[in-house]
Amino acid sequence: MRFADFTLSISERQPNGYAVAAVATALGRVSATLPPPPVALTSALNQAMAPKPAPPDTLARAGGLLFDWAFPSSIRSHLRVAQDRAERAGEGLRLRLSIDAPELAAWPWELLRDTERDTVFATSVSTPLLRFYDQADRFGALVELGAELPIELLLVLPRTPDLDLVQERRNVEEVAAATGGALRVRTLDGAVTRADLADALLLGNYQCLHFGGHGGFIEGKGYLGLNEPDGAPDWLDGDALARLVVNYRAARLAVLNACDTGQTDDGRAFAGLAPQLVRYGVPAVVAMQFPITDRAAATFAREFYKRLCVGDEAGQVDVAAAYARNMLAVLHPNDRSWAAPVLFTHAPDGVIFTVPPRVRAGGALDPLAQRERLLALTASLEASLKSEDDWRLAGKAELLLWRGMTERAGEAYRAHLGHGRPEVRQVAEQGIKLVEARLSAIGAALVAAKDSPAGS
Repeated sequence: MRFADFTLSISERQPNGYAVAAVATALGRVSATLPPPPVALTSALNQAMAPKPAPPDTLARAGGLLFDWAFPSSIRSHLRVAQDRAERAGEGLRLRLSIDAPELAAWPWELLRDTERDTVFATSVSTPLLRFYDQADRFGALVELGAELPIELLLVLPRTPDLDLVQERRNVEEVAAATGGALRVRTLDGAVTRADLADALLLGNYQCLHFGGHGGFIEGKGYLGLNEPDGAPDWLDGDALARLVVNYRAARLAVLNACDTGQTDDGRAFAGLAPQLVRYGVPAVVAMQFPITDRAAATFAREFYKRLCVGDEAGQVDVAAAYARNMLAVLHPNDRSWAAPVLFTHAPDGVIFTVPPRVRAGGALDPLAQRERLLALTASLEASLKSEDDWRLAGKAELLLWRGMTERAGEAYRAHLGHGRPEVRQVAEQGIKLVEARLSAIGAALVAAKDSPAGS
């Protein structure tokens, strides 16, 4: 299925409320101002997020109130036109949320419910909902995400006596077996230390990292539970996890199938584990914003990977997340587990890897789609080159991170220099020039940082 985009952006709070803008594919932009959230809305959301799971009618009411507040008349009319146009074209409508206000980003937007059309966006594959971080101006372009089968997954299951991780392992392995070899799993279990995880990532070439176990959110920071060598808990914070994962160029997706790993801090939008990984450059992260049962976590893993690795939309993480949420709602109807998975991404089209479609002769990727993706890469690099403040204000660590990601983008362009279509080669050549210019700017900034007292 093809998708049009509807991007809802909410800025940080101003004295009169929140500036909101909606940009729809081929329809342009509409802006408005959201008033401070009414008490009825905040009260309903607090009930939905309370430690004691809320009943289904409470979740529906909270989702409806959220929609009524976030979609005032002008924004709602824009949405209706986008919905009707997508339906006539036989397309889906992807709802991308870009929320700068940290107190709003912490809300469970996955509850969002169109009260007039009785639609829950997050559970429909035709209206996938995701948290979108457009970081092209900071990190440059996403790399071309072509992948060869099988997709490699590292399943990390630290020793956690009070959780049934055996069942989670069984579910993931059963899904891998059912994909006919499209997904291959290696399991790292028992007493899993930081060194064990680093070694596994170093020796493998994993597109997906799946963590099952305990997560926590303490004093504005997210943590994952690993082990000390003796099996005792070792809590790994978001910074440390991000530094581990982003050093491995194959990583496209991290799934944090643990309690509270999707939560963000009311005071710092990137304080949660999942946003932190996206901030460091992982294209997509799925995490849990509510505690869920072992059975629900296993269901999510099974349904998510099944949709991610099989069929015409393989590699499209937003569709896979929507499908898995819907199956949670079907199979666990009396709890809120369907609203727990949160997808954070900076992949603009939801695609985190592409594989040759099995139903097409020769398995060739669509050359028009390749050209469109290359053009998107070029546009993001052009935007990043115009941002001079990045080079003046960035520290050495950030500059080194940006250099690595830009080098990866250059590899993607070079892979298309021998393409059979001249227009694709032309875009690739343009992209390489932009990469070289950006690497030159980063190199100069690194020299300046080294020479300055603060940068040493």
